[in-house]
Amino acid sequence: MKTRGFTLIELLVVIVILGLLLTLGSKGLRAARINARKAKAHVEMKAIETGIMAYFNKYGKLPAPDSCQGLEDYTDSATIITVITGKDEVLNPAKIVFLEPQGEPVGVFLDPWGVPYQVVLDTDYDGTVDIMGATAGRKTAAVSTGLYDATGNTNDVIFSWH
Repeated sequence: MKTRGFTLIELLVVIVILGLLLTLGSKGLRAARINARKAKAHVEMKAIETGIMAYFNKYGKLPAPDSCQGLEDYTDSATIITVITGKDEVLNPAKIVFLEPQGEPVGVFLDPWGVPYQVVLDTDYDGTVDIMGATAGRKTAAVSTGLYDATGNTNDVIFSWH
């Protein structure tokens, strides 16, 4: 009794089909990972904004030095994060933790790509903030540039208000 095996052509066809399936699957998987990171960035930026507004409700001012209140928008993200994480005794004398980022940041809060978030405060109290060439009608805003830094595509800048 003679058993029939697979021909070389049949094996090559199967290999090509498997290769195509892996290629298509990896592109979809990559897009899903990017979308998950974008969603995480949005959640973290909302947490930053919520922490800033909780600080504002407690102290009646935005978390910036008094010398900057009433001047143009304040953009020292490291100071802002330090204040709302309760690590600045001067601007947050009660040491209230308004934001608890994962890990132990030293004045920074990193986006899912490992790049510090950019945060801006409306310290001139004109009702708008300007950041990365965009204007938003709000007291505070945050931006993630991690994906943009990786791709160079300006459409990959993630704004907290979009």
